[in-house]
Amino acid sequence: MLAQLDKNILVLMVAPIQKTYGVSDVEISFLIGAAFAIANIAVGIPAGWMADKWNRRVVIAAGVVIWSLALSANAVAATFLGLVVARVIVGGAEALIPPSSYSLIRDGVDEDRRARALSIYTMALMLGTGLSLVLGGPLLAAVHNAGWTYIPVLGHVTSWQFTLFLIGAVGLPLALTVFLNRDPGRSAAAPAELAASNARASSLPNYLWMNRTFFIPILLFVVANAIITFGMAAWLPAMAGRKFMLEMRTFGLSQGIIMLTAGPLGLWLAGIAMQKKNANNPLGRIMSVGLVSSLAMAVMPTALVLSTSLQWFWTINCFVVLSSWTFMSVTSVVIARTVPAASVGLVMAIVLFLNGLVGQGFSPTLIALVGRYVYGGGEHALPYAMATVFVAAGCIACLAALRLVFVVQRRFTGGITAEPQNSAA
Repeated sequence: MLAQLDKNILVLMVAPIQKTYGVSDVEISFLIGAAFAIANIAVGIPAGWMADKWNRRVVIAAGVVIWSLALSANAVAATFLGLVVARVIVGGAEALIPPSSYSLIRDGVDEDRRARALSIYTMALMLGTGLSLVLGGPLLAAVHNAGWTYIPVLGHVTSWQFTLFLIGAVGLPLALTVFLNRDPGRSAAAPAELAASNARASSLPNYLWMNRTFFIPILLFVVANAIITFGMAAWLPAMAGRKFMLEMRTFGLSQGIIMLTAGPLGLWLAGIAMQKKNANNPLGRIMSVGLVSSLAMAVMPTALVLSTSLQWFWTINCFVVLSSWTFMSVTSVVIARTVPAASVGLVMAIVLFLNGLVGQGFSPTLIALVGRYVYGGGEHALPYAMATVFVAAGCIACLAALRLVFVVQRRFTGGITAEPQNSAA
């Protein structure tokens, strides 16, 4: 939750950042998207290796300390480049968290409860983002109204820089809370879905390649959904402000409340749907949930950004939020059931690597470029650019999910291969 709050709080500060540094939408899209994703690309795969080899609680605590210091460092960014550097560090540090978290949950929660556990963990994405929207606007306004523009040693700063400094400072003591959670140790047991397989792969790359008919669609499923989800997160506040003349404080409060309610509700319902006991084909049921959510995300975000009524905007928005992060819950549950325990951290790191590269890094800039070069730029180009990108990504997500449903319906007969427990991977 803290990671999501610290990452997304910057979205509410687009206008004051542009005013401070005089930068365009494309430059801002790089700050909130690619700058963060670059670090995820660099750190994501090593973070997966650390999750499988190092003390996972120490990795998480170190990540929290590093990104909290980097967030506070925004207060001394005299240039836009300095802001970008701080954003890159935040992105790299936050990349340390998910692989170790997924690995801890894989080893610490039995299979009968794991779908709910992973759905609850995914709720943190919605709760942290919701809190950033609910608290970000009022906090920024409170700092501005109080006239807090001086930090000892650092000197005079803007209101938005002071706000980021405060939020970063709060994260430092919270880094220690991970040690309140007992380390469950590492499981050596293979997932149930793989136990019956007689084939063996000699390494993780071979394992992934031998099962490419499964892993290629799951990666396409993740990437396409990430394009929609991160594109929405990056540009919806600015789009709503331009189209409906909403103040960021008003938008943030309303959007945050929706994310704090509809978001967890959707993930809770998805967890229940995926975890039905005595299902004939558990993986088929899980991917059916993924297909339904992909269909919803192919249609509703497009309707949202093209809506002309503020009432319809908020109504459709509730259903978008209800479905938006189901894809990560589905993916994490499937991987926990199909990937050997010793490699869960690294495989999830690969998923998150592509999620960050294409979703967080590429999607905001893609939307900005489509708006500029396809729709001629201007204030009215943004919703059409968002709709165009969302329709294309939604179609890819649906096709990938449909392919996965067919794959798992065959129950991986001769298709998905177990990795030996003594594999070097």
